[in-house]
Formats: sequence, C-alpha cells, structure tokens
Amino acid sequence: MPYFDDFPHPRRYNTLRLLGYDYTSTTRLCAITLVAESRRPVFADVKLAKSVIACLLSDESLERMRVRAFTLIPNHLHLLAGVREPELDLSDVIGTFKSYTTQLYWKRSREIVVSREVTLPSTKVSKSNFKDSQSLRYALTDWRATLLPEVVELTNWPQVQPELFLTKQLWQTKFFDHIIRNDFDLRESLRYIAVNPVRAGFVKRPQFYPYTLLLS
Repeated sequence: MPYFDDFPHPRRYNTLRLLGYDYTSTTRLCAITLVAESRRPVFADVKLAKSVIACLLSDESLERMRVRAFTLIPNHLHLLAGVREPELDLSDVIGTFKSYTTQLYWKRSREIVVSREVTLPSTKVSKSNFKDSQSLRYALTDWRATLLPEVVELTNWPQVQPELFLTKQLWQTKFFDHIIRNDFDLRESLRYIAVNPVRAGFVKRPQFYPYTLLLS
C-alpha cells in the first residue's frame, strides 16, 4: 500500500442503514464507524485501546466477521468488514462486538478510577539506528508490520483524566455504515481509514499509527 500524500484528505458521508441491502451477504463489505458515547476519547488509554483491538482480532470475532481494515481513533473506530457466513447479520455481529468491548471497558474503567491513572502513549521514544529504521520503514510501507504505541511518538494526543471513565456506556447506540459498491469505492474507503490518524495530527504517515491495520 503506497503512502497517501494526495491531500486534501477525503471525507466520508455515512448513512445509518441502506434500505433493501442484504446485510447477511458474505461477498460484500461495509465501511462502519462506531463512535464512543458522547465522543469521549476513552481509547486514548493505551490499555483499553489494546484490549478493544485484541477483541476485534480474536478468533471468536474473526470466525464471524471478515475484517479488511480498521483504525482506532481516541473517540471512534473505523472498520471495513463483512460477515463470514450467510446466516449471520452484520448488525448482529457488530452488536456482539460492542457488547463484549463494553465489558472490557467496565473492567478497565474500574482500574482507572481506583488507581487514578490513565495509560497514555510515550511522549519521548528512542530512535533506532539507520539500518534498523530502513528495514522497518520498508515493512511499514508494505503494511507487513505495525508499530506498538510504546515505540512511536503520537502528537496531538488527548490528555484524558480518570473522570472521563465514570460513565458506564462505551458506544453510541447506533453505528454508521457505508456499503462498498465497487473497486473504486473499496480503494477510497481503505484510503479514508488509513489517513484518518494523519488528519487528526497523530502521525505524519499512515503506516506509523499503531492502531491501524490494512489486510489483503
């Protein structure tokens, strides 16, 4: 996947549901946006972000959901996905994911409220030597590797406080989706997902963002 340098960045205009669309289709993909309740940047907490991504990429999730790409921003998740079996409905699969990640959020929020500590990305990281950085850069460019949040400097990151985690609800009730209609639409959706962290000012290159993954 090449670098995305052709700014200005695209914007996605979503609808809630597409009338007449078969959400049980195993050959179609949807670009989905799940937004945190009240748009709170709770995923700025590294431990919560990691647990949500681990849930998304778990065997249980991938048995039901075909994940093509995602990026997790502090207050929302962009996801390109479909169902693996015709008896599954994508909205039900997303509902299960939201329910389970809400339980993970409850566990993590209790830890934060008790400890009064939110785990944020590092503000200073050690630079690798030129040889190592070149090989890593090639791997990142081809999306064969992803960076951990502990080894990349994220700028413009929300400095959230423990009080943000007192609310029990994690996600907004409804999610937004955009049906992928053709190859051009697929490329645009992949590009939109990849450049989202760049638009937010977290990284300069899409491949440097630790919570983005594009799968072939």
